[in-house]
Amino acid sequence: MNTYSVIMLGPSGSGKTVFLSSMYKNLSTQGKRGFFLKFDSAENRKRLINTYAELATDEKWPVGTLLSEVSEWEFTCCVQTEDLSIYDACKFVYIDYAGGRLTDEMGEEDEEFNSKIRAADTMLVLLDGQRLCNLMRKERDGVIWVIRDLSNILGVVQNIKDKPVHFVISKWDIVEPHYSLQEIRDRLLEIEEFSDLVRIRNKVGVPVRLIPVSSVGKEFATLQSDGRMAKNLGIIPKPFQLEAPLACILPDKIKIQVRELTKKIIEEKGRNIEVKPELGFGEVAGQFFGLLGGGVKNIQQLLPEKYRFDENVLEDLIEGAERPAREKEAQARRRTEELRAKQREYINQVNDEKTALDSAISSFLSIKNQLDIDFPESDLGDV
Repeated sequence: MNTYSVIMLGPSGSGKTVFLSSMYKNLSTQGKRGFFLKFDSAENRKRLINTYAELATDEKWPVGTLLSEVSEWEFTCCVQTEDLSIYDACKFVYIDYAGGRLTDEMGEEDEEFNSKIRAADTMLVLLDGQRLCNLMRKERDGVIWVIRDLSNILGVVQNIKDKPVHFVISKWDIVEPHYSLQEIRDRLLEIEEFSDLVRIRNKVGVPVRLIPVSSVGKEFATLQSDGRMAKNLGIIPKPFQLEAPLACILPDKIKIQVRELTKKIIEEKGRNIEVKPELGFGEVAGQFFGLLGGGVKNIQQLLPEKYRFDENVLEDLIEGAERPAREKEAQARRRTEELRAKQREYINQVNDEKTALDSAISSFLSIKNQLDIDFPESDLGDV
């Protein structure tokens, strides 16, 4: 079964543990999304459910990952058909590193940490929404966060060249009442290290996103005058957009794979052609088709095994990568309806692991497209 790994980075208190427990709880049943997550390990399932129960009912917040601890959470993505049969599609492994590994002085270089980062398919970086509010208000805690936490995070991210980077804004429930994503984006891009990292990645076609999420949703907690988040006990959490980062993993990774494959073929053929950074993804794929002749089937055959999706799925992935996030709303909504229709079509065809993966990817594309509609500024590819 195909396995895709996600390295989770974020300083202490950014909400990684809460994010994972809430994501699992929210995606543990299929619903309209067209897929769900399950644990093969009963111990890990109980651990995350207990963490979620602590999150939802206790006065205190769950304890974060210990400095010495590396937590790996393996989820199986499944699809349930109309006759209630369940098929495994793929696995996602989330590697949660303690925030102290980024900010505390540990003496020796952590080679295990570095090797797992190099092997990951995607980097998920949690940006603490509370600290972003401090930054927007020009408060001392916001400045400390930029100088210490954000600088350490960006120092790790800049050394990884071939992976999509999803900056996930946690605690969106306390950010949204005061600031829009556009305002947060503009402020982050005023930070030279952040804007440099985004532009360098854009130059080589590596996707970078800024995705707002909330592990608890509105009205669950209230920000106190001393900076603490006090829970409003009795309110049931209503997570917001926790599926979006997961849904963007494969569409963004395919974008990188096709661009790199095109460059490799050009080099092997000795052609005097440049895969220019400003070229749209569709234009890059067009170059590829022109070099080899034929269509998507050529890409399918040359991709690494775990990215050799069905031809129709690859076409959808390529088309989705080509579309600008800020396309006209009417056009984007038409695309959403098309993707939902395809999602229903795929789920009716599921009868094994391969068709289950095709169906799950169709669901991912639908979620990603909705993100582009709701938050067009989330895609940092136009910076």
